[in-house]
Amino acid sequence: MIDLSEALTILATSPVAKDREAISRLEKVAEEDIKTIVQRLANQSLLVESVQFDSIEQNRKLVRGLIVATGLMCGGFSCLITIWFKPSVAIAVAPIGFITGAAAQSIALANEARKSNKIE
Repeated sequence: MIDLSEALTILATSPVAKDREAISRLEKVAEEDIKTIVQRLANQSLLVESVQFDSIEQNRKLVRGLIVATGLMCGGFSCLITIWFKPSVAIAVAPIGFITGAAAQSIALANEARKSNKIE
């Protein structure tokens, strides 16, 4: 799929009279020449990409923190329950609880993402 700035450049250099008329109407409405319009579109595209990249990175950090927090909570809870019933293996159970909690949260987040992508 061709992007808008490339399409405008193609129309601006087209030998077809209707294409040149369309570009001249666009320049008249925007009160700028086609090169300025294409440059502005490129700048806006870069800005949108940078904002999307930042939000993706922030989302990844939040998801990673949620997974770790859930793992720590499950590890601590498993350790407390194990201390109640069999204190000698409590230290060995904590990592298993952490891994189980982190895996469960990862699966829950993946299912939620899958559902939201199907709706859109």
